[in-house]
Amino acid sequence: MTGSTNQTIIPEETAAAAAKATAKPTGAQLLAAFPPRPPAASWPATEASRAEVLARVLAAPFTLDNRLSQQTRRTGVLAVLSWLQTHPGESWQQRWQASGAETHPDWRDMVTVTAAGRSCAQAVSRRQLPHLSPGLLVLICVDVIRPGLGWLLRFVPARRNLATEMARTCDSSAFAELAESCTRAQVGLQSGQQALTRIAMIMAPNGGPVSEDRAGDCVQMLEGAAGLRASSGLEAHATSPLFYQLLHAHGVLGEDAPAAIEVFSGRGQPSCEQLIDRYRIACRPVRDVLVDYLRERQPAVDFSSLQRLAYG
Repeated sequence: MTGSTNQTIIPEETAAAAAKATAKPTGAQLLAAFPPRPPAASWPATEASRAEVLARVLAAPFTLDNRLSQQTRRTGVLAVLSWLQTHPGESWQQRWQASGAETHPDWRDMVTVTAAGRSCAQAVSRRQLPHLSPGLLVLICVDVIRPGLGWLLRFVPARRNLATEMARTCDSSAFAELAESCTRAQVGLQSGQQALTRIAMIMAPNGGPVSEDRAGDCVQMLEGAAGLRASSGLEAHATSPLFYQLLHAHGVLGEDAPAAIEVFSGRGQPSCEQLIDRYRIACRPVRDVLVDYLRERQPAVDFSSLQRLAYG
């Protein structure tokens, strides 16, 4: 007679399921769990009439104190709306898409040609109407037009002053807090502004305030910049994940979002050196001291805490 045993035998299927549950998710699994927001087909602001759009963009907070600047903005809005009305569509977004503006080397040439009544863009490309960019900028901020992220990455003039104007008109408190965080962390002026511009570029195609940004939107941003860099050499300095770190630290991305965007690519968590080098600290001795500090704290804290230490 064999002796009995209290050992519990776990079925192979159960053991496999338990092991899978405790394993860290792969980059692909994280991408599936945190997808970017799909583009909306339509929304109230883009369905507004011409008169309604003008009434909104010519009122606070979209108006400018400087009289000449405000006149340029008003002229630009009128020119862009008039041009869009020459294209088919039931909304301003549909007309923007039908215009082919995002596939053209410079959409402003198209408007200038139409305004001049000519068929050759080269004849007027050196005389672009100067008010077009300010006009489109306010239409983006007022959520009448939502340009594609790929176009914003490719066409540098489209994102010029975008963060500044988004901060002024769309979500001033959130941008002020993000900018203050950059100041406290002694982030370089250029790096901080680039991070805020990235956040504005996420808002522009999706609408809504900073609080609606998602981890998947951030991944889409970095993937788009990396693809553009690989294919054309553009956006050579656009791979900094600082904008993601800012959003995560402010609780925008949710408690379940990974603390580091690098895990989406399967590269794992960044090293102490990489955490500090995000801030592009010019003084090498100061940078090395901060790296050493993180290394000392690393064994006693989790990665989220380590990243907050680097951030603070």
